Amino acid sequence: MNGFITADSQLKLSVLEELHRAFDSGLDGASDRQRSLLSYLVTEELEGRGERLKAYSIATEVFGRPKDFDPQLDSIVRVEVGRLRQALERYYLAEGKTAPIVITIPKGQYRPVFTAAAPPPPASVEVRQAPPATPYRLMAALTLLLAALVGFLAWKQFAAAPAPSAARRGPIVAILPFDFHADRDGLDYVGGGLQADLADILSEYQWLTVIPLNDEAQLAGGADQIARPDFIVRGSLRLIGDQARATVLLLDGQTREARWTKSYDFHLRAGEIMAMQRDLVSAIGRDVGNPFGIVADIAHAQWSANETPSDEAFVCQLRALHYWKTLKSPDYAPARRCFDDAAAKGPLDPTSLAMDSILTLDPQSLRFSGRTLPEARAEASQMASQAFDRNSVEFFPRAARYITALCTGDLETFRSVSRETVERFPNNPVALADVGSRLILSSGDAPEGVALIERARAIAPDLTPVDTMAIAIDALGRGDYANRPRLKRASDQTDAAPVLVIELALAAARNDPDESTRVRKRLVDLGFTDQKQIDAALDATCWSQNIRDLVKSRVTLAFRESHAH
Repeated sequence: MNGFITADSQLKLSVLEELHRAFDSGLDGASDRQRSLLSYLVTEELEGRGERLKAYSIATEVFGRPKDFDPQLDSIVRVEVGRLRQALERYYLAEGKTAPIVITIPKGQYRPVFTAAAPPPPASVEVRQAPPATPYRLMAALTLLLAALVGFLAWKQFAAAPAPSAARRGPIVAILPFDFHADRDGLDYVGGGLQADLADILSEYQWLTVIPLNDEAQLAGGADQIARPDFIVRGSLRLIGDQARATVLLLDGQTREARWTKSYDFHLRAGEIMAMQRDLVSAIGRDVGNPFGIVADIAHAQWSANETPSDEAFVCQLRALHYWKTLKSPDYAPARRCFDDAAAKGPLDPTSLAMDSILTLDPQSLRFSGRTLPEARAEASQMASQAFDRNSVEFFPRAARYITALCTGDLETFRSVSRETVERFPNNPVALADVGSRLILSSGDAPEGVALIERARAIAPDLTPVDTMAIAIDALGRGDYANRPRLKRASDQTDAAPVLVIELALAAARNDPDESTRVRKRLVDLGFTDQKQIDAALDATCWSQNIRDLVKSRVTLAFRESHAH
């Protein structure tokens, strides 16, 4: 791609010509509904009305939904756009390889972007007059370059990258059609639907590049060969009576060796096949796509075995995710040092800059760098603003922007950017859990925050200790002092002072001296020998003063009880 082009009269003619060519090529897999959707999106953008392309306008004007349409309850727009991306992606990987213009719809928005491709060789070029611009001539070509990158986490920027083809985009996951067998006729559609829905859910994890395949022939070479994937998902589904079993294999994209496998069993009731399908793809999606899950673990292990990676910034992102998975302090310094070294060699991409910003806000930063708390927050805020200005589409630049706004007291920016982030990433569990946690810990919107975390856990039950802390603090504020296994597991796995302090506060509130003693000993071993040091650690968090005071009061109770004993 040579560069982005604007919607002038010449562009309209060029886009119409390309859309006509794509339509003639078939756009394999696109339904009439998706063709109508594409026609509408491109027409609105070309006519200067792209700003109004929202889920509500699309649902009511394209799909005939009523005026009380709620995108949180009805996902038709997101689903149809996701399936349209898949059909058009196949077009650009095959018949559309030489297209002079590529139309993309970046993940998280519905406005198409028109990009000029490199000019074709001057050899035999057929010139064809553009046909009249009927609605069906506007059906065309969109792609998200190599499908949707997702989830906590958006690893590589596309819009801001000067040379997308040269930058590593994170793991490429190819999905083969599911092998399907049933003991009754009329259910052949289920296998195809599984592949489409799984691709749609995995695309919500922005750190992945997802490619649905027609068949294994596309992996074998030839004109239709796709970009070489890092991983291949192969699955089978068996329906026998009221029992369903799906088996999924994750294969190495180069060697075809099985790297991971899992079976999923479901009990079917009459008329619940589609519900089973939704539950199944959600379960597979959270296991495969979760940035703290199997693919990320394999990628981190591969990096650990190879200290000369091809993309230094990508390795820094892996280090950051590895730290956030458990919040263990020995993993913090390598992540920060990696970003510092990469920045010394040249400007960081927006995603890496945003991740570095979030690391700078971590209380560990004060020990690592020697900065004061105001200095660390000012530096983080500056980096977050730069990342967001360069790329406000991907998750991490958006997350860094709303987190730093929260830490500096700009609640208006926090609420506007975080809520728009939830709208952009409605099925990204990391986005949902992170925004939900910040709402509980800092802005006082606890019911909304709890609801978002519950949505996230329905997709991916185990994320990071942050959402566990937030839920525990919400319970503490409501006077619910029950033992919380998630929090205990998190406190056992990490040495982060905030996690341990919350566990201590809950133990004191429910009058559990054994647990209080155990957690206090761990804090002492980590260097937190008195309450003043614990208070200082809490003051370094981006929590509201009310939350900090609540936790401190319970910690004070724990210290009083320890002295009494």
